[in-house]
Amino acid sequence: MRTIPGPYKFGLVAPRNLMGWLQEQVPKAKEDCAALQTDFKIINPHSPIVPPPIWTLTKQINNGKHLPTFEQAIGDCVAAAIRHVGARLQVAEIVAQYQEEVLRPWYAPFIYGTSRVQIGGGQIDGDGSTGTWGAAAVKQYGVLFDQDDKVPTYSAAIAREWGRRPGPPAVHILRAANRLVKTTSRLTKLDQLRDALCNYYSVTVASSQGFDMQPIERDGFHVFKPTGTWMHQMALIAWMDEPFQAAYRLNSWGPDAHGTPLNDEPPGGAWCTTDVLEKELACSNCEFYTYSNFDGYPSAPNRGLIR
Repeated sequence: MRTIPGPYKFGLVAPRNLMGWLQEQVPKAKEDCAALQTDFKIINPHSPIVPPPIWTLTKQINNGKHLPTFEQAIGDCVAAAIRHVGARLQVAEIVAQYQEEVLRPWYAPFIYGTSRVQIGGGQIDGDGSTGTWGAAAVKQYGVLFDQDDKVPTYSAAIAREWGRRPGPPAVHILRAANRLVKTTSRLTKLDQLRDALCNYYSVTVASSQGFDMQPIERDGFHVFKPTGTWMHQMALIAWMDEPFQAAYRLNSWGPDAHGTPLNDEPPGGAWCTTDVLEKELACSNCEFYTYSNFDGYPSAPNRGLIR
């Protein structure tokens, strides 16, 4: 094994100010939001074949490029991870499911605000949210797009403003109401996680598991080395069985947080092995959610992007 070359935006010290998972709020959040979740079911469970990773589909509709890796400004990791998942959900719907919609990035402060205020009740001082509040927010309040009219550029000030009462501006609450994620499901088992990712349903994972900022090389892949504690939410966007089982874990600390991937994976993340994932899945307060059936932004038919 060898360490992965940089650059490393934060050096080798994890930025604690960007970790905003409120573990102490999780039990009540799960109880309050239970009615908004759907039991995980999938048409093609336990597929023997792992499909090409979602970023190969992304490049078909993004001029051969990866999607940008979001970079948090505050502890809004819950919204940042859902933003990453939302982009991959749209890619899957456009490329794999042949839906006529346009890829539109989800605006993180809107998810952050509706999760904390409209779902969480606006009781939190300081930064942070829970994965459950985030999943409930996009299902009940929908999403705002970066390109929507009068949406300000993402910043720490906007994220904090929209994350306090009364939450996002009312005009944007109305605009997002018809852009719902119809299905959000909690995952509790490794085979569910594999099934979701092998069917292009990306996943958010919120837990206290920490990692070295500098991944290691294992069998030619860029792999997170678990260590310490991060109160943080990230996105799981792809699965592999060989040469070892792992999910690709995309962080939201920018493209240079964890060095340069070895196999053209999106920058800003690394593969996470199943021993770590099983430990997190077994933790009662860890939150794994997958997202599907998004009411996307419609496009003109037969635009020639994928056929």
